[in-house]
Formats: sequence, structure tokens, C-alpha cells
Amino acid sequence: MEQNQRQKKTKSFIKKSTCLCISMLLFLSFFSVTSVSAQSITVKGTVKDVSGEAVIGANVVVKGTSTGTITDLDGAFTLNTERNKILVVSFIGYSSLEVPASQTMNIVLKPDNQVLDEVVVVGYGSSVKKDLTTAVTSVKSKDFLQGASNSPLQMVDGKVAGLSVSNPAAADPNRSTDIQVRGASSLKAGNGPLIVIDGMPGGDLRNLAQQDIESITVLKDGSAAAIYGSRAANGVILVQTKQGKAGKVSISYDGYVEHDAVAARPDILSPEEFVAKNRAKDWGSRTNWYDQLINDNNFGQNQNISLSGGSETSVFRISANYRTKEGIDIATNREEYGLRASFKQTTLEGLLEVGGNISYRLADEDYTDYAVFKQAVKLNPTVAVDEMAYFKGRYDEYNPIKNLTERENGASQEYSTVDFNIKLNILKNLNTELKLGRQGHNKKQREFYTKAHRESIDNSRAGRARLNAENWTDWTLEWLGNYAFKVDNHDFKVMGGYTYQEFNNEGFWAENMDFPNDAFSYNNLDAGKWNKEKGRLGMDSWKSKEKTIAFLGRVNYDYDNLFLVTASLRYEGNSKFGVDHKWGYFPAASAAWRFSRLPVFQDSPVVDDLKLRVSYGETGRSGFDRYIALAKYSGYGQQINSDGQWIQVYGPGNNPNTNLSWEKQISYNLGVDYTLFDSRLSGSVDFFIRKGKDIIADYDAPVPPNLHQSITTNVGTTNSKGVEFQLNWDAVKTKDFSYSTNLTASYIKSKLESFSNETYTKGYINSDGLPSPGNPGSPQRVGDGIEIGSFYGCRYAGVDDKGRIMIYKGGKVGAETILADNAQDSDRTYIGNGSPKFELAWGNTFTYKDFDLSLFFRGRFDYQILNTYQMYFGLQAEPEVNLLHSAYKENGHILGGKKICDYFLESGDYLKLDNITLGWSPKINSKWISSLRLYGTVKNVFTITKYSGLDPTTVGTTGLWPGVSSLDVYPIARNFSFGIQISY
Repeated sequence: MEQNQRQKKTKSFIKKSTCLCISMLLFLSFFSVTSVSAQSITVKGTVKDVSGEAVIGANVVVKGTSTGTITDLDGAFTLNTERNKILVVSFIGYSSLEVPASQTMNIVLKPDNQVLDEVVVVGYGSSVKKDLTTAVTSVKSKDFLQGASNSPLQMVDGKVAGLSVSNPAAADPNRSTDIQVRGASSLKAGNGPLIVIDGMPGGDLRNLAQQDIESITVLKDGSAAAIYGSRAANGVILVQTKQGKAGKVSISYDGYVEHDAVAARPDILSPEEFVAKNRAKDWGSRTNWYDQLINDNNFGQNQNISLSGGSETSVFRISANYRTKEGIDIATNREEYGLRASFKQTTLEGLLEVGGNISYRLADEDYTDYAVFKQAVKLNPTVAVDEMAYFKGRYDEYNPIKNLTERENGASQEYSTVDFNIKLNILKNLNTELKLGRQGHNKKQREFYTKAHRESIDNSRAGRARLNAENWTDWTLEWLGNYAFKVDNHDFKVMGGYTYQEFNNEGFWAENMDFPNDAFSYNNLDAGKWNKEKGRLGMDSWKSKEKTIAFLGRVNYDYDNLFLVTASLRYEGNSKFGVDHKWGYFPAASAAWRFSRLPVFQDSPVVDDLKLRVSYGETGRSGFDRYIALAKYSGYGQQINSDGQWIQVYGPGNNPNTNLSWEKQISYNLGVDYTLFDSRLSGSVDFFIRKGKDIIADYDAPVPPNLHQSITTNVGTTNSKGVEFQLNWDAVKTKDFSYSTNLTASYIKSKLESFSNETYTKGYINSDGLPSPGNPGSPQRVGDGIEIGSFYGCRYAGVDDKGRIMIYKGGKVGAETILADNAQDSDRTYIGNGSPKFELAWGNTFTYKDFDLSLFFRGRFDYQILNTYQMYFGLQAEPEVNLLHSAYKENGHILGGKKICDYFLESGDYLKLDNITLGWSPKINSKWISSLRLYGTVKNVFTITKYSGLDPTTVGTTGLWPGVSSLDVYPIARNFSFGIQISY
């Protein structure tokens, strides 16, 4: 009874309390509304530039809130807010403005001095461009090359002096781009730069959609890159993705469709000419093997949609991407999906900032085989596609069509990145930040070859299937602290921190052969008979780990905006090196003098800023295999023991080297930055020297005491020198028309200074030999004092009366001539170089009212290409294969076999109109659309060159052995794309 009464009283109390709370909330709400309505105003205003032109699409946001709007076609806006609230008005290219709200507002935005005040991302921080003391070039998204790209770096190809971007198979969507900063200078530790994405070292560019990138920054000199230590000797590329901005929530769509068309075909004999020249047996058909491999109806698309916005204390951005691309050949395909999200939250009155990035991407890839295009050139064109069996013709010939259609070769790739940042702003000039990150990459590769595939027929198999799974997981932990203070005219910024990275790799593969039929493909490996025989395993697995730990610090000093000094030090340890050589120091120092502040320039109408820079930095390389410093045991296959059992046999796998240490690169840079004519002309000039020492390479080792004939150690020294020039000029700027141009140029020369020391000696190393059959040897050699990329061969001296190639004895022009067939190594000499000395890029942008047109040229000069096409398919002596027309024209006097000589060296110089884009940005008077742009792009428009091959850009120009053309040339494509960009 009492319990029931207590329950009733409790329920009554709850009801009364609830009613009271609701009444109070309603009262407070009404009071708030009436109070706000009493103070609220409707703001009506316009936003114009200094010339009185309306600024369309400008953001007008109430400071500290997400309330905001954008201006219409007349620059007008309407906004409800409270009187005297601060409005933040901003637009790209103009300085942001904060003004108190009033009922009628006429706001004028002034142009932002983007050249000098542009914020540039640098290692572990950012800087205003005018305060840089090192060689750093940043390209913003608005300046990217437009159109379809298979790699984000194709969007800045030619935009950065000293950065070489090479892709010999640009139309293959699964082919990565080769990149190199300031030349090649390593033999075994890699020549590619370190990629850093949103502050995460070791990032994978395949995890990015091109529409999500805000900027790409290249740290070129040693002083700028030294803060990344052992992985920075080849330069550092910083990729910054787009982040949310305070203001109205914006929705953007950016997509395009694309198509590739063959731009150049091999100039080979037609079937009728093949028969007339009596090249081989006439089988009665007339087949164009090259055309049979081409997918004329290829199609690609790239769709990206993003949502971003927030308030002054909370911003976010989310994007989704879908991309497909069919290759220009009948086998290649790529389909990928991606999601990316970022956020940043400021709380506790600005004391705490929390942010992060999440990305996930899936890609399904189908691979081709470039060797089929060599077959398409050489095969007898009188054989029908359906009639050619793999045993017909010569031993190295096969049906290229069936080689692609009677097999499956592809992979599924999964990329993921998660990073989380916590920043504590202890004081206005003191903060500390912690970053945690994980980068993951999973790859599952699949291969299956049917019974009818040439591999099965050549090896008497009934098919082969293989699955390969590999996983890469990288962990990153970074702690940074920043402190800034000022004493009179002396500004100091101090940064210190700790970084830890762990790289894990593991995988396995399994394969089998001799299947009862082709129906199982790679989905039933145990059905094959091959591995059921004793002694056969058909599988393997592995796992490896690498760790890098570093302590780093940097000091920036600015005296009265006149003298600037930066000094940094990284002390780093890496688990791959010898036991007593795991740690190394990487110091750097740079200084700049802004001599435009001299009295003679103070009132100059020409000079805005002139700055002289000088820098020094030490960096390292560690891009070689793990565990080679340790004593390893390796499997030596299955053997039968005394009991008749099959056992795995192990033995010493290498010569360990406990003294293996850092490969160091010491860099010097002298540069000038200039900004002239009210920022309409700007650029830089840089002179640099890079000296490499303790270069890692494989050397001969005496046996005994060593167990193996080769050891990996530090011996060689290298040297690179160069000049870089960059210019940006806004030549014309009127109300309806503008023209701007940019030019980049570089000269780079790299050589191997020494290859030996008192312990290890090696006179030279040769490149790999040319293809069989009829392999004439190695075309390139590097030795002491020799330029990297040097060709080594004979000097052509004409032909004898039988059409056989003659050469100059001893490699000296004018000396005794001998048959090339009788040449000794002493008759060979250095005959050319395959590394371009000069690179040039020239961009031009025109705008007229709502239209824009851009033309982008690029070229490489002063280098040679060994034209293997002419060597193998341009000589009549090649038996029973189809040939180029040149075999009976310009090469018609040569009746003997191929030899490595300067006759087959050609100038690789070229100038290419690489990109032409026409865009239209109509003014749309709609509350749903703030901006709209339609554009069309053609890539690889035309090429001016004397090179007789398909295209000089199909020949790799990076790495240790540049300039050797391949016989396996993927089709040269001209790309057409049409895109739409819409924002709300």
C-alpha cells in the first residue's frame, strides 16, 4: 500500500517536474526568439573587386558559425544575422575581409598577392612562399594539367623544373609513372623520390583521385629534404589533399569521359610487300596483326563528387570517386572505387584541435603483355589469326591474339589510410601535435593459362593457375612541438619532434598445373596433377619488417624580413643497416637575403621582391632489399635424404655485411627568387651540385673467405650538377581578355666519379643485354668518371662489298676499319648518352570572357636513343620476319646482321604539344549552381622530332640505363576527354 502511494507520488513528481521543465524551455525559447528577432537584421549587399566588377561566388559567412551564403551573378547577397556580427568575405585570388554586419553593405575585395603570400607545404610544417630559403616548387590544383591522367604526377609533368616524369606506356591505366628529381645518382638504393601524402611518409599515389588533390610540392634541394633523412636523397614530393573550409556547405561534381586513339603505328611491310620481298612462306591470308590487338572502342570515365563545409571551429570534406578505363589493347582494363573523408574540430576556446583523414580505394586490374606488340611487328602477315598454331614459324614466334585471350592475368588491389591528429595550442606561440597513422595495401593477383595457351603447349602442360596474395602495412607515430617568439626585429620559430615508422610486408603464392579442364580457372588449385608428384611444392610464403626511428629539429630565424636562416637536424636509425651503422645524422642549413629591401629598390615600380638563397643539406638513401646486412639462410630446393624422403635443404644465402651504412647525398644550392611588376612576373633560378658518397652496389668478393662471389657494400661516389629556371608571367590582364604564360627549363648532368676503393674494386658495370634471338650484347656501361646513361659500342665505318657493317678499330674515327663481326671489347668506346641534358616546358593560358584556352608544350633535348626497332626490324638480314620499310630504304645498304654501334643511335630531341584544353564557364543565374565549367582536352597532340621510332616519349629517360628503346612498345595514344565541373 505504502509502496503504491510512493510510486504514485513519484510519478506525480516526475510529471510536474517534466511539465515545469517543458514550460521553462518554452519560455526560454520564446525569450530567445524574441530577443534574437529583436536584434536580427536582413543584410543586403554586393561584393565587387577594385575595378568595380562583381565577384561571383564569393563566400559570405558569419564568423564563428556555419551561417553563410554566396554572391550571385551581380555579386549580390542576402543574409539574416544579428547586427554587428562579423562577416567574413572571401574568394579565391582575393584577400579575405572581415566587416561588421549592417543592413546595406558594399564590400570591395582587393587582389591577394598570391605569389609572395602563398602558403607552401614543407616538411613537417608550412611556410609563406616569400620566406622560403630552399629550392621548393609548389603547384596548386588550379594550375594542374587538365584532362585524363593515370597518375597524379602526370598533372604536373613539366610544371616543376628538375622533376622528370616519364611514362613509356602512357595509355596503359595500370602502368605507374616513373619520376626522378634532379637526375639519377644511385646504383642499387633507388632513384625515386619519397612520396608524402598529408604528412604521411611513404604514401601511395594509387590511393588518390586526381580531383581530391589540392597541391603537389617538390622539395628539390638537400636542405629542404634533409628533414626526411634516409629516404630523401632523391627529393621529396608532398601531396596535400583538399580539406573542408568554413562556410556554406558546398557540393561539387567533377567528372570526365575519355577515349584513346592510336597516334602512331609501326611502318612495316604490308602483306603484299612481304610476299613481294620473299620474306617467308605465303600462307594465303592477309593479316594486320597490330590492328587485331587494338581496342578501337575503348572508353574511360572518372566521376568524383564531394561535400564540404563547416564553421569556424568545425570543417569537413567527404568525396567519392568512381573510375574505369579500358586500355587501347584488347586485354587491359581498370575499374576502381574510392572514398576519402577529412575533418578538423577546434574546441575549448581554441585550445584543442582534433583532425584526421580516412581513405579507402578498391581497384580491379586486368594486365596486358607488352611483348605481343613486338610479335605484331615481326609476324608473318600472310598467316590467318585463327589458323596460326603456336608451333608455326620460328621458335620465338606465337599468336599474340591468343596469347592475351587464352589466359587471365590481373589483380585486385585494396588501399586504405587512416590518420588521426591531436593538436594542443598551449599558448598563442606554443603548440604540440601528435599524429597516429596506418597505411594499408592488399594485393591479390590471379593468373590462369588455358590448355590452348602457348605456355601450356611449349611446356606440354594442361594449363597453369596461380594465386598470389601480398599485404603491406605501415604504421606511423609522430610527435611535434612548435614554439615561436620575437625579440625586437628578430623572429624565431623552433620545431622539434620524434617520428617512428614501421613497414610490414607479408605474402604467399600457390600454383598448380595439368588441370582436367579449363573450367576451374584459378578457383580450384588442388585439381591440378602437377604438385601431386613428390618433391614438388608449388607454394611459398614470406614476411619482412623494417623500422625507422628519428629525432628531428628545425630553427627558422628572420631578421626584420631581410635575412632569413633555417637550420635542421635529423638523427635517424634504420633497421636495415649493419649492426654498428644503424644511426646517422642528416644536417641542413640554408639562408636567404632579401636584397630587394636595399634603398635602391625601395621605390622601384619594377621590383616587388628579390631574394638570394644558399643552402647545404645531407640526405640518405635506403631503397634496397631488407636483411642484406645480416647472414641469411635460403632454400636450395627439395632433396631426397638417406631415408628416401623429400626434405627442404637450406644454406647460407648471402655474404653478410655488418658495415653496411647510409648512402649519403651532400647537396649545395644557390638560387634567386624574383617577383616583379606588381607580381605579374615571378620565378626562380637555381644552381645545384649533388655529391653522393658511400654509394651502395654489389661487388665481387673473394671465395674463400666469403661463401658467395658477391657482396653488397658502400664504395662508389657520384656527382650531379645542374641549373633550373622557372618563370610565370601574367602578360595581359583586361576586363574581357587575359594571357598568362609559364616556362620551366633545366640542365642536369650526372656521372659516376669512382667505383672502387682500397678493399673493393670494379672497373665498370654493364646494362642488361638486348633481346634474343641475336642478342648483340649490352648497349650501356658505367665506369669511373663516366656519365650515367652512357652508350658503349662501336663507331660505324660503313659497309663492305657484302653489305656487312664495318667499324673503326679501337673506337677511333679515322682509324683502320674492320668487320664488326670481328670486334673486340677494345674496339668499343663511349658513343653517346641516353639521359636528356635539357628539359623544357612552356604553358600558355588565354581567357576571353567565359572561355579559356590552354596550350602546353614540353620537350627534352641533347640526348640519344638506341633505336632497337631499327636494329631488329630495320635490317634485311633478320630471317623470316616482317620488317620496317627502312630495311629496304635508308638501311638498304646494310645486308649483314645487327651490331651495337652509333649507326643505330638517334637524337631523342623532341618538342611536343602535350595538352590543349578549351573550357567554357557560363554564368548561371540559379540558386542551385554557383559555378559551372565544361571543357575538352586533347593530349599528345603532335610531336616534332627526328627520331624515327614511334615516339621518343615511349623510351624511358630515368634511372641508371636511360635511352634504350624497347621492342615491346605499348601503342602510342592520343587521348580525348570531355569534362564537367559543377559546384553548389
